[in-house]
Amino acid sequence: MGWRCSCVALVAVVLVLPFLAYSGSVIKNLPGYDGDLPFKLETGYIGVGEEEEVHLFYYFVESQRNPFIDPILLWFVGGPGCSGLSAFFFENGPLTMDRNYTGDLPNLKLNPYSWNHMLNMIYIDIPVGTGFSYSDTQEGYYSSDILWVEHTYTFLQKWFIDHPKFSSNPFYIGGGSYAGLTTGPLVQKVYEVLPRSEGYIARSAPRINIKGYVIASPAVDTVQLVNTRVLYAYHMSLIPKELYQSMKENCNGDYVNIDPENTKCVSDYEAYSELVRYINLQQILEPLCPTTPGVNQVIRQPVQDHPEFFCRSYDHILIDIWANDEKVWKALQVKEGIKEEFLRCNKTLAYTTTLSNVVESYRNLTKANLQALVYCSDLDMSVPQLGTQHWIKSLNMSISDKWRAWFVEGQVAGFTEVYKMKEDHYFTYVAVKGAGHVAQTFKPKEVYHVIKSWFSFSLI
Repeated sequence: MGWRCSCVALVAVVLVLPFLAYSGSVIKNLPGYDGDLPFKLETGYIGVGEEEEVHLFYYFVESQRNPFIDPILLWFVGGPGCSGLSAFFFENGPLTMDRNYTGDLPNLKLNPYSWNHMLNMIYIDIPVGTGFSYSDTQEGYYSSDILWVEHTYTFLQKWFIDHPKFSSNPFYIGGGSYAGLTTGPLVQKVYEVLPRSEGYIARSAPRINIKGYVIASPAVDTVQLVNTRVLYAYHMSLIPKELYQSMKENCNGDYVNIDPENTKCVSDYEAYSELVRYINLQQILEPLCPTTPGVNQVIRQPVQDHPEFFCRSYDHILIDIWANDEKVWKALQVKEGIKEEFLRCNKTLAYTTTLSNVVESYRNLTKANLQALVYCSDLDMSVPQLGTQHWIKSLNMSISDKWRAWFVEGQVAGFTEVYKMKEDHYFTYVAVKGAGHVAQTFKPKEVYHVIKSWFSFSLI
């Protein structure tokens, strides 16, 4: 027994020693925000990879309620290649960009619907090359969805060793859009399955108290995702019934793997593509706006001179202006010389996608002692809720709370259905009415209500 205890102690020492050079920094002020930040923000780098050559930049925002008891939510941004700052400012973080832009450094203001009112939030610039993350070697910049999962798992081990006061907090993993492809496999890895056992066990060193996951308009089955866009276009009267029926028959319902010799299918798909060409897939009722370098130059001039500054996508230009200011790099404690320019979304990553269908990962998680929340938007054509509902139904869970409306301030805010997974563990599906991709960007108050209710284990 004594030999076993000393071995455990040795393992603990081995685990801790490599990470004693913890370099997280508490950020008390940010350019564009007047005064001290009214919340605790920490940034830093954590090395991952075989030689720790990849350095992932993170933002940790403590809960404003009770940080050492409240849940921790690791939140991924989609892309791949979009910085955690995108969610920090435009999804669920503590600050937002002031749209009243005058041509100087964009001003920041508090987000009244920030999730850190009741949650600790972690954002990561992942994969490497995203945001402020970087590699010591050129080879390290070659990444993939598999490495996304592996690197995040290593990141979490080190982060919890560096933050032992949070080891007992309930921990959740989540994200939107593309992150649906990596969240399921990562949750499964953290909550490790034992072959031919009755279920799952959580890893014990370091302790990661995994309790569930939250995904928004998630990509889970990419082929089905694209195919259901056609069905969605028909349901929303963007294409006529005759064209939809012809496409379904001539293409056999497959609009991804189109045989170029199948001229009828090719012709139908071209007709469909032309009809939806100028539709904003992110939110079908909003305008489709360019975000070109030309627009960027226009936006740098006073906004009052340009009434066309109503496009939601123009907000993204503001973050690129803000995050490329040298005062911002210094305030965030970004390492000097890692790159020439910050991009909200880096579209030039050396990145390989191999996980195109991860339904099986989510099926496996229905056997786990985990809670699940999946929410979608009814005006989102990029990841139609019809496809999400389809793969959820394929998990063959029993219905615990049948489809019904949910309300915010006395008005219908969407619809929800709850499934039972294992014992007292549930899978909650929520549709957000009038929202786009992703819902909290378009309907922050309503999604805030969902998150606050779900994490309080109360009905939405």
